[in-house]
Amino acid sequence: MNCVEVRQSVQDYVTRDLTPEDRRLFDAHLVECAECQRELALMTALVSSLDHQPVLEPPPGFGEKVLGSLPRQRGFVLNQWWSLALGPILAVAVWLFRTPIERGIAGLFGRYVPGSIALPALTMQSAGIAAAAVVGLGLLVAAGGVVFCWRVYIQE
Repeated sequence: MNCVEVRQSVQDYVTRDLTPEDRRLFDAHLVECAECQRELALMTALVSSLDHQPVLEPPPGFGEKVLGSLPRQRGFVLNQWWSLALGPILAVAVWLFRTPIERGIAGLFGRYVPGSIALPALTMQSAGIAAAAVVGLGLLVAAGGVVFCWRVYIQE
């Protein structure tokens, strides 16, 4: 072991949580290093001091009192009208940008599916797949907006 490893495991040495092999390596290093001996002496004194301190029990209801005194934090909440319109707004945004999204999906389809047709030679089949993906994405976004509104306003 070197000094860095000894300093990282000195607490485990004092509390006897080291494996026998690590303890043997630790002891071998201590024979040669006065600085690590001082570190061990300090940790031993600290642990011994803490072991002899009385354990105080909190009064009944202490935890509830502390938790009750903490400020209440609310999660992110949009204005009621914005949160209700969020799903349709995002769905319209996906619909407006459907062409770049379709081209991106078709490009990925052409690049990552072996033997598929490249973007300039887009066929009806790959265009249909891209359009279906865009519609599905729009539906997912709209459903996400509905779920968001449900969690913010109905379950609150």
